[in-house]
Amino acid sequence: MKSIISKIALSLSLVLILSACSDNRTGDENSNNQTGNSTGNENNNQTGNGNNQTNRNVDKFGYDCNLKVVNSFTLPPCPNQELNDKTLLGIDSNDNGVRDDVERWLIMRYKDYHVIATHIGFQVGRAHQFMLANPDKPELSRQKINGAQDCNWYFKSSAKRRNEPILIDHDISTYNKRFDTVRLNTEARIRAYLAYDRKLSGGVYTLVAGIDEERAACDFNINALLKEFPVDNSTVGK
Repeated sequence: MKSIISKIALSLSLVLILSACSDNRTGDENSNNQTGNSTGNENNNQTGNGNNQTNRNVDKFGYDCNLKVVNSFTLPPCPNQELNDKTLLGIDSNDNGVRDDVERWLIMRYKDYHVIATHIGFQVGRAHQFMLANPDKPELSRQKINGAQDCNWYFKSSAKRRNEPILIDHDISTYNKRFDTVRLNTEARIRAYLAYDRKLSGGVYTLVAGIDEERAACDFNINALLKEFPVDNSTVGK
């Protein structure tokens, strides 16, 4: 049931976001809502002008463009935001399936979490990038998006039933308006998502059966990451 409810909630929130596109503020996070999180300097640096921000050597979220490696992740270079937003898919300089601005935001947003939290974010980013690139494959896109959601759910709740750590304390993939405004930051991208959503309207979809399927839905090597990055209380989430 969680998949169906979250899908409706996301669609409604995007309709509201779309209505604000005429103000040219869709791509900017609301600095008034960013308190108490590990979000770097996002609050004070979102002027809505990607070129000015690049000249100040920070990206559109206020993150330093000189940073190279954070929490074991190599950051892609700060993209030219105007070029990045001219097309649906934007810039993906390292060709990992995640748009560069989205990747930078995820790495910095989850820098104080276990690396698996960032990998979940990457999986969400890849799934939505696939959806934008393949408007004729809504069912396959739905499977990828739901897979990311199931992986998220596993490390938020179900993992403890397998004596594995809980590594995220919230939904990255759904009910996350901040992430929505990062990855769906232009009118064209929002309209593409809503078109995908309409193609699925009226369908009947099954949910994941259990925790084994949720774990298997993760598209990264869980065992290798848990071995390479042992879990302690400081990496479960803040």
